[in-house]
Parts: sequence; structure tokens; C-alpha cells
Amino acid sequence: MKQVIGYLLDYQRKYFDWKVYLTIALFLGVCIAINYHLNFEDDYIDPYHGSMWHALWMFLFQAFPFLGVCIILLAFEKVDNWVRNKDFWFRLVLGFGLLGLDRGFYGLEWIRDYVSRAEFRYLYISLNWAAGIFISVIPFLLVYWLIEKQDNPKIWYGLSLKKFDPKPYLIMLLITAVIIGLGSFIGDIKNYYPRFLHASLDQFLSANDWERWQAIVFYELCYGSNFISVELFFRGYLIYAFSRILGPYVVLPMVCSYCFLHFGKPLGESISSIFGGYVLGIISMNSRNIWGGIFIHLGVAWLMELFGWLQQ
Repeated sequence: MKQVIGYLLDYQRKYFDWKVYLTIALFLGVCIAINYHLNFEDDYIDPYHGSMWHALWMFLFQAFPFLGVCIILLAFEKVDNWVRNKDFWFRLVLGFGLLGLDRGFYGLEWIRDYVSRAEFRYLYISLNWAAGIFISVIPFLLVYWLIEKQDNPKIWYGLSLKKFDPKPYLIMLLITAVIIGLGSFIGDIKNYYPRFLHASLDQFLSANDWERWQAIVFYELCYGSNFISVELFFRGYLIYAFSRILGPYVVLPMVCSYCFLHFGKPLGESISSIFGGYVLGIISMNSRNIWGGIFIHLGVAWLMELFGWLQQ
């Protein structure tokens, strides 16, 4: 735990600038206010679900805050001029393009022909969570092998298990569990979690002989697998692919894009994702692996499910 705290304190000492942080906070605050006031993602982007336009909108939606913070960092002369850097734009389009495909994926409609109407929604939602392994994780590992392997040998965007110590992350997760438990009494969290209750679980069970616990475990495993792809992109690809261009300040645009990922979820979760993403980004950059983030992210996700279920 001391090492993790050391990472955070060292980063603040070297890179904290209140003018930069305040400007980014105002930028992100305005974005959050607009999204939750207009219900922007749900009302203006999600209606495109089921078409390739959704993937394009997701690409633009997630890349916007990353570029916005990069512009702020350039204005404050914290990073070199990346505007004419072809490598920057190539990595931006490639990375956020894959993220857009992942978030806008609708390729599971074919299962409708093989299951009953009562089963479709549950299976569609469950398998859609797991699709990120094939749409995001495998392609990013291929990208690493093709263009990153020589410069960052054996890192695999942080998926290397070398020198990974789970103890500090277990302590962090225990502390987080207390916060989540208290937060579960807030109305919007109770209404949003557990997610399996929004996946037509009862209709699915009425159409086959699965036990309830089996259906819940299957859903939660699919749901949890999605966070591996999330960590690989935000704490892996964005940190390692852009650190040579943006240096240690790469954590800041990553955090803002990560916050946008949580739009549509309870407001408190979107705000807390800023702090969580910031801490995990610094840890990833220093430890050279993302398994701590995966451990924390999976733990938090399943704790939210558990406490949401206990509140029902």
C-alpha cells in the first residue's frame, strides 16, 4: 500500500498545477451538467443503437473529452505540440475507433432466430457484455503485437502479470466496499443496480429450466468480462500508446474520456469515476500493469450489484 501511496504523492508533487486542474474541472463540469440536464447520451446517441451510426457517435463522443483536455494541456504548454503529429492521430482514430465499435456493437441480433422471445433479451444483454473480449481485447493485443512490441516489450498494454501484488488493491477494495455500502441507500443507485434485474431475468427463467442462481452467475460473469476490456483501453492503451506523446500528463485526458463512459449511469458514479480513473491511471503508469485496475474494477462492479440486490 505504501508503494501505491508513493505513486500518487510523487505524481502530485511533479505534475499538479492548480490552473490546469481547475480548467479541466470546469470543462468536465460543463460536460457533465449538459449531459445530465439534456440526458444527452440516452436521448441523442442511444436511439442510433442497431446501426453503424451508433458506433460513429460513440467514437466521437468518447474522443471529444480526450481531445478537449489535450488542447488544454497544449494551451498551458504542458505537452509538446501534438497537432501535426501523425502518430497521435493514428493512435487516436485506431483506439477510439475500436472503442466506438465496442460500445456501438449490435451484431447479436441473429440469436433472435434461435431462442424464444422470452429468452432473447436476457441472452442478448449478457452476451453483449462479453462481446468486448472479441471486439476490443483481442484486437488491442493484435495492435500491440504489430506496432508496440519493440518499444514496450512484454508489457502487452499492462496485461503482463510480472511483479503484480494484489495486497494493496484488496485494501483499497475493502475501503471502497464501505463507501459503496453507504451509497447504496441513495435512490438512483438502488434504481440502477443490480443490472441483472434489468435484463428480463424472470422472463428468461420462465422459458427454460435454469436455476435462478445459474442465470445470475452467467450474467455476472459476462458483465464482469466487460471491465477487462474497459481497463485494457483506458488504463492500458491510452496510457501506454500516448505517454510517449503526452508524457505523464496522459492520465488527465484519459480520466475525462473515462468519465464520459459513465454517462447514463447515476450522477454519483460518473463523478466518482473521475477520482477512480485518476488513481488507477497513475498506478498503471508507474507499475506498468493494469491488473490492479481490473481487480478493483471487477470488485466495485460486483459490489454494486450485491448492494443493489440487497436494497431491493
